[in-house]
Amino acid sequence: MVSRISKGYEDRFRDLLLRVNARRSQQGIHWMLAKAKRVSEQEGISFNESLEKLYQAVSSRGYFCRPNQDPLLRFFCDSGLGGLARWLRAAGYETWWKAQIQDEELLRQARQNGSILLTTDSMLMERRLVRERTIHAFWLPPTLKLENQVEVVFREFQLRIREPRCMVCGGELVTSDKEKLRERIPPRTYRWLDEYFVCGRCGKVFWRGTHWERILRQLQRVQSKS
Repeated sequence: MVSRISKGYEDRFRDLLLRVNARRSQQGIHWMLAKAKRVSEQEGISFNESLEKLYQAVSSRGYFCRPNQDPLLRFFCDSGLGGLARWLRAAGYETWWKAQIQDEELLRQARQNGSILLTTDSMLMERRLVRERTIHAFWLPPTLKLENQVEVVFREFQLRIREPRCMVCGGELVTSDKEKLRERIPPRTYRWLDEYFVCGRCGKVFWRGTHWERILRQLQRVQSKS
C-alpha cells in the first residue's frame, strides 16, 4: 500500500511540473520525495502525511496553481468514490459514477464526456491515455475519509459552491410547481415548504429541508478551507 501511495504522489508531482513545462521533471520528483522523507523524520509524521503536506505547500504556489476554473468543469469518479460523487453533485458539479465499472469502460466514458477522472487507483494513472494527458486524471490516497476527499478536490480544483445538482444521478434540478408534486411530497414537508425541484434526468423530487441545510453547512466549511 505504501509503495502505491508513493507512486500516486509521484504522479501528482509530475503533473505539477508539467504545468510549468519543467525540463527535468524526473529529477524534480526525486527531490520532492526526498524532501518528504526528511519532513517525515524531522516532524515525526508518517511518510504519507509528509507527502500530502509537501504537495499542498508546493501546489499552492502561484505558478503551480491551475488556470481559472472552467465553467463546464465535470468529473468522473471511479467505482470506489461513490460518496465523493454525491458530494460534488451537491456542490453543483456534474459528476458521473458507476458501481463496479471496469477500467477500460471508465477511461472510455471519461474521455467521451470530457471529464476529469478522480481515482484512488495509482495503477490507473499509468494507463497511456492518462500518462499522455489525453484524459485528465487526479489521484486521491485510498486512505482518505470522505470529508477529506471532498476537501482535497475542492482545494486542488479551486471549487466554489454552485447551484446543487441531483445527488442520485447528477442531473440538473428544475424548479417545479408544488401542487403538481403534492402526491410525491411527505404531508409534513408539504405544509412547511413551498419550493421544490425535479431532476431533469431521473425525475427525483428534491427540497431544501434540514438535511440539505446540513449538507450546505458542511460544503461551506470545506470551501472555507480551500
